[in-house]
Amino acid sequence: MDLSSFDAQSARDVSLIAMVVGVLGVLLVLKFVSSVVTKLLLMAVFAAVIYFGFNQRDALSACIAAIQAKVEQGDLSDVTCSFLGRDVTVKIPFNSQGG
Repeated sequence: MDLSSFDAQSARDVSLIAMVVGVLGVLLVLKFVSSVVTKLLLMAVFAAVIYFGFNQRDALSACIAAIQAKVEQGDLSDVTCSFLGRDVTVKIPFNSQGG
């Protein structure tokens, strides 16, 4: 997977998928793992995946909102955000009303 070709929406989708996989992982651990220690360790791993995915998605959403506010004011100097330490391009829809 080449992160350099990601746009911001794709990155948000990837973080959402990571959160869903984390939740499904927790449910599978609760259902099928019988050892308490193993259950706790695996739940901690999946909780970290969920937390990381949520934080990345939240930071990306805040960055997109900031860029959209800058673009509305006419500043097109920086339309990238960071996702997993890489820059992703934010595609800003331009209105045909001018501006």
